[in-house]
Amino acid sequence: MVRSNGKMRIEPELRHAEHADDAKDPNLIKRLNTMDHKMAEHDLPRWVDAAQLARAPGPGSPAQAPRVALGTQGCAAFPPDTPGESRLLSDKPRILIVASEPVARLLGQVLAPHCRIQTLPTAALVLEAARHPDLRPDLILLDIMGAARENLEICRELKADEETLSIPVMVITERKNSDEEAHALALGAEDCLSRPFHLDVVEARVRNQIRIKNRTELLERYANQDSLTDLANRRCFDLALDAEWRRAMRDRQPLSLVMVDVDCFKQFNDLYGHREGDHCLRRVARAMAQALTRPGDLLARYGGEEFAAILPGTDLEGARCMGERLRDAVAELQIPQQRPDHARRVTISAGCASAYPTPRLTCYNLLQAADEQLYLAKSTGRNCVR
Repeated sequence: MVRSNGKMRIEPELRHAEHADDAKDPNLIKRLNTMDHKMAEHDLPRWVDAAQLARAPGPGSPAQAPRVALGTQGCAAFPPDTPGESRLLSDKPRILIVASEPVARLLGQVLAPHCRIQTLPTAALVLEAARHPDLRPDLILLDIMGAARENLEICRELKADEETLSIPVMVITERKNSDEEAHALALGAEDCLSRPFHLDVVEARVRNQIRIKNRTELLERYANQDSLTDLANRRCFDLALDAEWRRAMRDRQPLSLVMVDVDCFKQFNDLYGHREGDHCLRRVARAMAQALTRPGDLLARYGGEEFAAILPGTDLEGARCMGERLRDAVAELQIPQQRPDHARRVTISAGCASAYPTPRLTCYNLLQAADEQLYLAKSTGRNCVR
């Protein structure tokens, strides 16, 4: 560690060569392939600011999310095979290597031209890094050889955690140890890298895992995104509401829901046509999405002209304030409309509900309560929040 301007700064001790060609050094490869591989013991404070390692609490808490100090090296991404992958791959894949310094250095040099490399000397901090939104890797290379054999437990934990389940894991094993390789695959590892390394095979296997991950994310995006508004769709909303309900119950935090309906939208479609109606919905969705500023909040298209916002860690008063923000955001669009109630612009009505989840309730009780409040808002004049 060093101090800069009075602040503590972590300096990673693992330094990669400036040129990936150095990885082709036959002497280095020979030493790595013949050495008795043991994980070096590292002093934990040299790699982690311990004061920041506590898990992030529920929404609304002033505590900061965990921050793990990792060595990082930025490079170009793998080139996409298909145009549909280019958007995802443009973010540069991030690879976390958990291995001793010589192995991490070799693999880092080989993969450096294609990705950003993070390194950890031991697996103790892998879960924190994998859960951290700013450090979450696209792929984890996990050494399970020699003294690092206990890292198999980390692989199991990664695949048992909902937050890290989708991160592919490749384990490093000895080529002659097929039982260990089979065990790792049974625990959920996506692939294995065998020692002694064949560097072209390492690069190809890593490339394949990144490609598979990005294609999977693309499919999940299409499965959970509404094609008209680009918001979360009903399927995504149902899954998120159930997950947030269980999290709020575990953390003993309130969970709120805001149900929204575009007023007199049938008349809008009848008067202006469905093409203009679709354009109106897209504008309304974009305005409401911009009004939600917390990363944990979710706005979804519930169906037709109905929308729903899930607000973790928010009480009823906070939900109503958010309902008013959504209503104001749509009103500011000034979308003209001739309506039976003599209004001259597009407006929304919102119904709010909040609860502290308990085993005696379900998330559908919250949904029903918000829906009832929405019905009340529409039956008492529209363009209001109840």
